[in-house]
Amino acid sequence: MPLALFSVNPNFPSRQVIDQETFERLLPLAHQWAKAQEQLILARGVPLGPRHIADAHRVGVQDCSRVKVLVVDRIPLPDNKELAEASRRTHIITDASRGATIGHGIIIRADCWGDRELILHQLVHVAQCERSGGLEPFVQKYLCDRRTCANFTVGSLEDEARRIAHEICAADAAASKNVSAHSPFAR
Repeated sequence: MPLALFSVNPNFPSRQVIDQETFERLLPLAHQWAKAQEQLILARGVPLGPRHIADAHRVGVQDCSRVKVLVVDRIPLPDNKELAEASRRTHIITDASRGATIGHGIIIRADCWGDRELILHQLVHVAQCERSGGLEPFVQKYLCDRRTCANFTVGSLEDEARRIAHEICAADAAASKNVSAHSPFAR
């Protein structure tokens, strides 16, 4: 791997970012990997169940019938060593990743399957992909968005997914608590 692959961002010295030349070289590889992963998930994954379909509609997914979920022991890294290292260093996919969305395919780590906020987060990424016009434009937009943010681990698309998933879970928890408090069976 070339030594110039990563540079330290002076504003956030604990994070490393990819230089522009390397980013442009890796972007087509990232798209090819994403396309292959989406095909794998769509072929082997399971359709959304009723609750997840309702959540998908709630976050703006247009074509819920295309969404498939594949439960795995760990989120796969790209086979290309340089792309895998870039993914790890930028925290896009690491050994600690709990889920990932690639087009209409969602990969969830088995020990995280019951985490509704995580599933909602991934469904927001599906909706973003649809709004972007498909997988290739979404991959480019997502990676460019993350590359141009201050510490590469957030960006407007990640912020939106986190915010919407959290707001829905918080609102549902508050509504559930409110219903329970007014129940004739409440003590």
